[in-house]
Amino acid sequence: MFSFLFDPINISLIVTALLNLLLGALIFINGKNKKINIVFSLNIVAVISWVMAMFFYRSSLIETNLIWCTILYVAPTLIASSFLYFTYIFPSQKEKYIWWRAILIFGINLAIIIMVIWPGLIIKEVNIRSGLEKQIIFTSYYWFYFLYTLLFFSFGFSRLFTKYLRNRGIERLQIIYLVTGYALSANLAFVTNLIMPWVGLFFINWLGQIFTLIGVASTTYAILKYRLMDIRIMFRKTVIYFVLAGFVFGMFYLVTWMYNTVFGSVFNNGAYLLGLIVAPLFVALFAWLNKKTKGFANKYLFFSLYSDQETIAKLTDELTNSIDLNKIVDSIVGSIKQAMQLDKAEVLLIEQNTDNFLIQYLQKTQKPLVRDEIQNLNQLSESMKNIGAALCLPMVISNKLIGIIVLGNKVSGDAYTKEDLELLTTLSKQAAIALDNARLYKEVQDFSKTLQQKVDEQTKDIKEAYEIEKQAKEDLEKTDEVKNQFMAIANHHLRTPLTAINWYIDLILSGKYGKVSVKLKDIINRINISTTDEIKIVDDLLNVSQFQLGKEIIEANQKVNIEKMFSQIKENEEPEIQQKNIFIKINKLNEIPLIPADESKLKVALANIVDNAVKYTEKGGVTITLEIEKFKNLKITVRDTGMGMNETELENIFIKTFERGTEAQKLFATGKGIGLYLSAKIIEAHHGKIWAESAGKNKGSAFHIELPA
Repeated sequence: MFSFLFDPINISLIVTALLNLLLGALIFINGKNKKINIVFSLNIVAVISWVMAMFFYRSSLIETNLIWCTILYVAPTLIASSFLYFTYIFPSQKEKYIWWRAILIFGINLAIIIMVIWPGLIIKEVNIRSGLEKQIIFTSYYWFYFLYTLLFFSFGFSRLFTKYLRNRGIERLQIIYLVTGYALSANLAFVTNLIMPWVGLFFINWLGQIFTLIGVASTTYAILKYRLMDIRIMFRKTVIYFVLAGFVFGMFYLVTWMYNTVFGSVFNNGAYLLGLIVAPLFVALFAWLNKKTKGFANKYLFFSLYSDQETIAKLTDELTNSIDLNKIVDSIVGSIKQAMQLDKAEVLLIEQNTDNFLIQYLQKTQKPLVRDEIQNLNQLSESMKNIGAALCLPMVISNKLIGIIVLGNKVSGDAYTKEDLELLTTLSKQAAIALDNARLYKEVQDFSKTLQQKVDEQTKDIKEAYEIEKQAKEDLEKTDEVKNQFMAIANHHLRTPLTAINWYIDLILSGKYGKVSVKLKDIINRINISTTDEIKIVDDLLNVSQFQLGKEIIEANQKVNIEKMFSQIKENEEPEIQQKNIFIKINKLNEIPLIPADESKLKVALANIVDNAVKYTEKGGVTITLEIEKFKNLKITVRDTGMGMNETELENIFIKTFERGTEAQKLFATGKGIGLYLSAKIIEAHHGKIWAESAGKNKGSAFHIELPA
């Protein structure tokens, strides 16, 4: 009755459908929100429908022959239309979406489907022939069907060929393998399933379905080797799981067969005793196979089974416990090289104002740069080739490039995956903070040594009468040195773990550790905000300590749009001004040009002043006025309707740290008393002036800033 199930051709069709199903499921599950993955999955669904239609057509009774034959010829129309539509969004969705294109493609498809299912229009009847494949009788309108399939596939392949010529790097390689697989399977199926049946030859009309495995194989290779649709991590894990599942399944039936053969039953005293040997042997074999399978995946499937959480945790621990610049560089290089199995990894520290095209590009984009993906940018590609880089990771602090992590190729020959880039981006941020802290600490140490040498030289000939003064001076300098070293070390040991906390919070909120409830998400968001605020305070403390050391940390070599900067500051203050129901207005009295400044530092200074005005204003609001004076200076006025200041506060507001007025402490208890001091230092370092005015308590304040334009 079920002899058709044991037909070798039918078995081949079932296997073909299952392999297509596995590929389609993996692509869809790993890209539910990606249009490319969805359309490709729909194309595979159409292929599976075509394969299974052939299975049921070959196995059906006389009454259902025509039904399955109709489905057999409807499914390929969907394969052709979804394939053509896919060529408009692959390899990227940068092309402008045109709504009528989809309507035209699938509208024509619908017309052909109606022609196929219309009784007697294209398929007239099906004849059963003893010992032979069934014969389909077509009408003269069959050429419409043939022409539709030919044109849709031809146009799709021509589009992919055009994209192949236009693209470079990894996208070009993805197109090669996709086109190769589809072209071979489609053209062979054309011969066996369209042309031969048209001339009355049906003996291999099932072979076109089997040829779809060529497409499965080439697509799978492109996924594994060239990050096609970014699903290879999941694909390879699935391979490993299937191998292990197959081992468990096979061992179960092997042991069952052995017990039944030897003991006549699995429920037997002898079987129970033998189980004491079989069970630990099975566990040992499973552990061995698991290790070998992962080794095979590493070697032949180009897949490193590293844990991103473990890698980040290990590197964070090493960076937190070290302040030595060389040790930190060694930790970064060693951790990345070991986790990714690379042939090369090194760190290049950048000197400021370096005239190098690669460095300038990374400073501008501040994103990872993969050489395989920029082969159309010859100068960049050549620069990376000269330093032996397959991947460059920028290390950025306060919007400035301080170094580059240069990575070579994977030992396996594999390309970098999306998951690799996400992990490496996180590691580069951690590394940038640690390196910046270490470099600062080294500068403090060098400065202290130089200071000590100068003091020794200048006080060498001082007479005994001045020994007491000399000792007091040395004590003061040592105290200052200890303070500076403490500031550098404290910043390092605060910034690194705080940044790690922020990263783990992002992992929790993204669902890496499971679903997060709404209530818990609100609490975690508050923690995230508090941690971000603490990082800002640590950065401010670091800047204050650098100014107190007399360091030149301002590089006013950027052209800055002040109007845009204040718009961003206003946007950042939006939550608080909405909560307090106050306003921020920006008045521009004349045309404001770009001014030379250190953008990141100047933004800190101006944001502190505006934030101060918002915090101490309960009614009314803050007005920011911009104008160019006749001497070509930029005049900025930040005027608020807040609590105001007395004369003593006006005198000390820009010169003392960690001090705040009594009324200010009552209104905002958590202030640190360093924001306005830091703002004044930054503005003065830009050769500007800052002063404040207030008519007294509850009469508001005005901060005036002049900068050379």
